Amino acid sequence: MPIYEYTCDSCSNKFDKLRPVTRMDDAAPCPACEGDSSRQLSVFAVYSSGSDGEMSAVPGGGGGCGGCGPGGCACSMSV
Repeated sequence: MPIYEYTCDSCSNKFDKLRPVTRMDDAAPCPACEGDSSRQLSVFAVYSSGSDGEMSAVPGGGGGCGGCGPGGCACSMSV
């Protein structure tokens, strides 16, 4: 079950909710003020250390977008 990130439209509080994909767009009242909130786009990066100790981004390592194939994720960016 994914964790979704939300930001309160009233007080700008940021919070997470663990919920099924089928409920990702359901209302998520702010736990601080009970105000309406907006679901945010969650973005993260995956890095790997090479044999020389150099860190580099792993293409497609940030999750699936539905366009993933054998060559990596179709929405990944080169670093």
